Amino acid sequence: MHSCHQTSLLPVQERQDYWRGVIGSTYFDLALHFTEQQRFYGQLWRWDVAPFGISFLSTSPTCYRRLKQHINRHEDHHFLITLPERHEVHFSQERRSVRCRPGGFILERSDKPYEFEYGQDNSLWVVRVPGSLLRARLRLPERYLFSEFDRSQGLGAVFFDYFRSITNQVACLDDRQAALLMRQLIELFALAVEGDPRAIASDDSGLRQVHLQRVEQYIREHIREPGLNPEQVAAACGISTRYLHKLFQGQEFSVGQWIRELRLQGAEADIRRGGSGRTLADIAYKWGFNDQAHFCRSFKTRFGITPKAARRG
Repeated sequence: MHSCHQTSLLPVQERQDYWRGVIGSTYFDLALHFTEQQRFYGQLWRWDVAPFGISFLSTSPTCYRRLKQHINRHEDHHFLITLPERHEVHFSQERRSVRCRPGGFILERSDKPYEFEYGQDNSLWVVRVPGSLLRARLRLPERYLFSEFDRSQGLGAVFFDYFRSITNQVACLDDRQAALLMRQLIELFALAVEGDPRAIASDDSGLRQVHLQRVEQYIREHIREPGLNPEQVAAACGISTRYLHKLFQGQEFSVGQWIRELRLQGAEADIRRGGSGRTLADIAYKWGFNDQAHFCRSFKTRFGITPKAARRG
């Protein structure tokens, strides 16, 4: 679905409330402060590609605050990939911050309070990604917060070029095609941030970071093997099973849960893609599920619908 919103035809006194509603429906609840209240303007183009969102907005200087009362712990939160076009933006959360200039991009998380602002008239692209989906590809997306990534060269440029090609053609694509391309975009985003040396600026020790990357790479490479389990992963990566579990301690997924999440996300993408002629049993087996009944139960628990319903989708 495509929609466009603008304030230019509204009386000045109505623009700010209107814009708050536009922002809330496009992203999530936020408190807005307008630096130049008497001359505020805003335009926003929005494409909904379930479960993703793409938007392009141009506004006068604005501060967006995500407050505690805006956050519902029982809902799947989102990450935002932000790409400023005209001027610098500033994102701060939990006493850490990052500035992003045109030519770069940053990652933001929505499940904790934050402040996002720009002090000059600005235009920016924003991609909204479900937290669970991004976490299936980047086990700890928090490692990639507060880093400015370069979109002018290397994998960052590949990611941005692919993103712009999607936005140029999204109106010509059906929902299934657009969703498939968006999943590939997230894969490119993950490759870009993982390949940027500045992304290693995390609280993890260097050795712990090396182990995590090796574990994640091994799991992705062997995710379709039915027998993949923590013991196999630990042995292949040269660490103890106990240490492997410790690496995942305090995170959203345990190692076993993350393996299951990757498999379910892969199966769900294949089912919604359609056109392959594969049966549901074939897809379940492809992604490491030996028991189709168990696969169907796990799928419905995770996505709220059965695999058959997802295929009809």
